[in-house]
Amino acid sequence: MVEVTRTQYPLSHRLLRFLASILTGGMIAQIASYLTVYLLINDSQAAGMIGHLVIQHLSYYFLGCAFAILSIANILIRRGAHSLKSVRLPSLIAMIAIATVSFLLIPRMDYLRETALIDGMPVMLSPFANYFQILNVLVILLLIIQLFSSALVAWRLSNR
Repeated sequence: MVEVTRTQYPLSHRLLRFLASILTGGMIAQIASYLTVYLLINDSQAAGMIGHLVIQHLSYYFLGCAFAILSIANILIRRGAHSLKSVRLPSLIAMIAIATVSFLLIPRMDYLRETALIDGMPVMLSPFANYFQILNVLVILLLIIQLFSSALVAWRLSNR
């Protein structure tokens, strides 16, 4: 006889899958819009400013989704749904990457841009060009980590 197992909290699992789908789809749309801005605008400094504004504004929604996923998963784990332990680490990594990009790196890059513009030159011709380039590479790497971790959360929740 085959025994069919059902999840104990089906609505909570649906909510988690929905939030993970929104998070992953939003991350894909964010990266696509970031790349589109860089490809369509000839001025790389203006493109970077617009791309970073998009990232900063969407980060609040992504942080909310990742926090809700982490909170609901922790509540369900305490109630006995131990299969959701695999969701905690990727959602925490996504939250840390989102917060690092939006609240640490991009404001620092904006400050470097403003300082260079006050001196009358674009940031890539200023003395801060190497530092700015390092920050830009870190932002791109953390965006890839965000996308990977949110896709991992969605994949792990879709298997339930």
